[in-house]
Amino acid sequence: MKISVSTLGLYPATMENILDFVTEQKLDYLEVIKEYPYDEVGADVFESYDLGLSIHAPMSDVNIASHVKKIRDISVELMVDSFKLANDWGAERVVVHPGTIPIMALKYPEKILKYNVESLIKCQRAAQEYGVMMCVENMPLFERMLYTNVDALFDLVDNEIHSGITLDVGHAHNNGFAPENMFKSDNIHHIHLSDNDGSYDMHHALGSHNIDFPKIFDILKQKKYDDICVIEVRTLQGILKSIDYLKDINIL
Repeated sequence: MKISVSTLGLYPATMENILDFVTEQKLDYLEVIKEYPYDEVGADVFESYDLGLSIHAPMSDVNIASHVKKIRDISVELMVDSFKLANDWGAERVVVHPGTIPIMALKYPEKILKYNVESLIKCQRAAQEYGVMMCVENMPLFERMLYTNVDALFDLVDNEIHSGITLDVGHAHNNGFAPENMFKSDNIHHIHLSDNDGSYDMHHALGSHNIDFPKIFDILKQKKYDDICVIEVRTLQGILKSIDYLKDINIL
């Protein structure tokens, strides 16, 4: 499997400094969150680095399931922009969040779910046109978020969207899923790694709480998983601790 790191814990360093850091840590992949200050980085920045890339589509101020059509449409457009950028950069995967239920739509959950499926189908078609894989992510246990339940996401993707899946281990743990229940879908082609104590989505360093990462990696080895695993923690210190932890359990 391929170990990567997200720009989440490196923000707001320059992309050049981030690339130097990832190279110094002897990692082979980087995940770039397509928001300021990394949303307009040109492909030329990566040319002198031998790194694989993935993109996390914008998360701020977007909702592909909004009941306001203009917001829903511009949110889908931002996802499509991410697929285009991935094509330009040669990135292998694009992570997309499902939508959320707006406050004024709490009485219309079925309508919001319908909007969400329609938007994800549009996104999947665009991803295919740009030759990249969209990977829809399971969400943490926050109010009004859709697809916090990994089984529901598996069913959606496997039977309706036909895209890839980003399995966020921390989010799944936050929702009470044990490692053996996190990886049932064959469409998991991207993984986010962080630790928490189960109470909320902490994005702390690996090995700092009670997620059983040795068991998770044993399951991934049994499944012959050969895609990207992204260290997605909040701080530089957390990234360094996570790298040391992966070395201690013989993953790096």
